[in-house]
Amino acid sequence: MENRDRYEAWIEEYLERVQNPLGRCHDATNEMKTAFPELTVVPGHVETGIWGRRGHVWLTAPDGTIVDPTASQFPAIFEYEPWTPDSLVRLGKCMSCGEEIWGKVPSLHEDHGSKCVCSPECERELTAEFA
Repeated sequence: MENRDRYEAWIEEYLERVQNPLGRCHDATNEMKTAFPELTVVPGHVETGIWGRRGHVWLTAPDGTIVDPTASQFPAIFEYEPWTPDSLVRLGKCMSCGEEIWGKVPSLHEDHGSKCVCSPECERELTAEFA
């Protein structure tokens, strides 16, 4: 059995076991990496069309092929964008205007906290609402 077939069989078994892969990309990729040490874990973003740009984790095979055990959680994936230092990542959603808050971070291995306002203007509006 070719590696690609082995990967697909593992993903099929995993999806049967967990039922819903939504939000399980870290667990799934770590578990699959344990089963297939030749794979590399890749954090980054995917462009999903309807859902926009989302944080995600997938794997790559030694030949560079993307192996994504939780791809089915998205309606579609149009592009995989690996994270690099100083990439923009989602930091939160503004509690005042509802816009998503994105910022550059030097590492994904640290807790950068979440942001709840996108600008000083939204902070003033939110503060006035609760004052």
